[in-house]
Amino acid sequence: MELRQLKYFKEACERQNFSEAARILHISQSTLSQQIKQLEEELDVLLFDRIGKRIVPTEAGQAFLPYAARAIYDAEDGKQIIRDLKGIETGVLHIGVTYSMSPLLIAALQLFNRAYPKIKVEITFATSEELLKQLDGSGLDFVLSFKPEDLIDDFETIPLFSSRLQFIVHSSHPLAGLSSITLKRLSETPLILPERGFATRKKIEELCRKHQLELTVGVEMDDVHTIIHALKSGQWATILTQAAVCGEAGLVQIPILCNDHLTSRGFLFWPQGSYRKKSALAFADFLLKITAGSK
Repeated sequence: MELRQLKYFKEACERQNFSEAARILHISQSTLSQQIKQLEEELDVLLFDRIGKRIVPTEAGQAFLPYAARAIYDAEDGKQIIRDLKGIETGVLHIGVTYSMSPLLIAALQLFNRAYPKIKVEITFATSEELLKQLDGSGLDFVLSFKPEDLIDDFETIPLFSSRLQFIVHSSHPLAGLSSITLKRLSETPLILPERGFATRKKIEELCRKHQLELTVGVEMDDVHTIIHALKSGQWATILTQAAVCGEAGLVQIPILCNDHLTSRGFLFWPQGSYRKKSALAFADFLLKITAGSK
């Protein structure tokens, strides 16, 4: 079997449509179908059930997929090792980032781009949950994220900083003058929150369950930047980490009065056991220097 056949197979599994997979791969549908057929003949098993225009991996296809993905990933690692032997002047760095880590990312990106201007950086924003699911074999070199409470430790991590959850409002909000806020008053205040799947939201929900509270959530969304922008109306309040609103003019951070552990830890997550390209290590060094300087 050939590496390209494995790539075609993996893309077809993800798209569940030969036409769409062929478009992404920049090949004809007939070429894709032919290569999949050759792979099936070599393995002597059907990898897909054809249901009209839709394709669904068979039991054999589902069982074969992780091995195909690992072979592709290992081949890319091998190619990257050769590139690194030639230096880190060029190439592509793939970074996954949660929205709340944007200020740290931008600071490191500026330093990295000045040092390595020819390296292209591709950034994927998503929730902690989504990014960590993608990290193994998806092409991401590393992920910047707060650590979810229920995370199974299948990753290699580097701790970067700690950041406390705060009640956040704009200076024009009626509660902007508070020096602190009780949990009871917090529960009575209209909030705009990150949607479920964000590590911050999970921590908030855990706090509510413990104290048998029900927050007044008027809006939830998957974009922290839009939440921060919405606060400027003075109508809404939110609960975010200090790191998420770092440098945002006009926002007021108000401590939440409770004895609970409200600190979230930001980490750099590596795929376990994978090769770390030199450009990724260089970017990690800038992250560590920035966070060390802010402590």
